[in-house]
Amino acid sequence: MESIEKKVTDAILQRASLSIEIEGKEYPIAPATPATLILVSELIAEMPEVRSDVDNILFETLRTARDCKVVGKIVATLILGAKRIKEHRTLMIEKVSNSRNFSWRKLRFVNEVKKEFEEVSEFEHLSTLILENCSPATIGQVVSKRLIDMGLSDFFGLTTSLSEANMLKSTKEVEATQFGE
Repeated sequence: MESIEKKVTDAILQRASLSIEIEGKEYPIAPATPATLILVSELIAEMPEVRSDVDNILFETLRTARDCKVVGKIVATLILGAKRIKEHRTLMIEKVSNSRNFSWRKLRFVNEVKKEFEEVSEFEHLSTLILENCSPATIGQVVSKRLIDMGLSDFFGLTTSLSEANMLKSTKEVEATQFGE
């Protein structure tokens, strides 16, 4: 069991406490920060409305699934963290393409394999990998574990107390006077 001091130190120094492996590449899981929580909140706002009071939940799931690509971005944000996302890191991805061309020298069709490297955003690449390679159960476990680690109750307490302080702030009333008086 980690001590609270170690957790605080890791969070302050932005050390990753865990990592997750997807498609053979290890991604360090960033510590929980309010900036990450804010980014996740923005992405959750893009999710479609899913009604749970319908008669056939299967049809409702299939109806809304097409608009849920943002789930990959939410999980990628929870893994990478806001700081790393804002660094706009890129990856070089090897793309392999097969083509079939006619060779006049051999007088037949020849299969050619071309390897090209493409520079892509780490965030976009990870969100795509998550959607293509992780099961819904795994995605659900990662999201719930990361949200628990983020200390939502602490963030809620902070925002609530600041909101109340803002409402209690005295306001200064200004009496309007007509020009020339």
